[in-house]
Amino acid sequence: MEARFPGLRRQREHNTNLLRYKYPTFEGMVALIERSAPIHAKYVRIHIGGDFFNQIYFDAWIEIAKRNPGTIYYAYTKSLHLWVARLTEIPDNFRLTASRGGRWDHLIEPNNLRTAEVVFTEAEANIRGLEIDHDDSHAYGDDPKSFALLLHGVQPKGSEAAKALSALKKAGITGYSKNKKEVSNAV
Repeated sequence: MEARFPGLRRQREHNTNLLRYKYPTFEGMVALIERSAPIHAKYVRIHIGGDFFNQIYFDAWIEIAKRNPGTIYYAYTKSLHLWVARLTEIPDNFRLTASRGGRWDHLIEPNNLRTAEVVFTEAEANIRGLEIDHDDSHAYGDDPKSFALLLHGVQPKGSEAAKALSALKKAGITGYSKNKKEVSNAV
């Protein structure tokens, strides 16, 4: 989306710079997020692109979730070391899903972290024994089971992933349903 909409990229970069440089303290981040996050949303997805960049930022989101128990905050993350450092402090309305393929993957199994696996086909998800999350309901739900995501996004031209994505599109299958609009995005 950032490639298609340069203004979106600039806005996300601006938000990240505010957090990193203008409000780098726990209190500053919490205040900025409170001013910026959707009010009275049922679900808030933290990050569409990007991740938790340090422990203070991760902790600020924990605090936001604690202050807003009526909202479910959820995120996909490769920053598993930050999550594991706060395993006992995560409120029930802060739902995390580990994205495999990062430097902290070794923390997944010992800490029983829920994961999302990207698959090329529905058959591949079935072979792995994973349900496919078409609308983020698995990600924001409270079931701790891992799940699958159908391949989505932009894939390198000529790659196996690009071919698989093209086949999914020709079959009329997309990774996410466009019918659900109850999720708000933050940062």
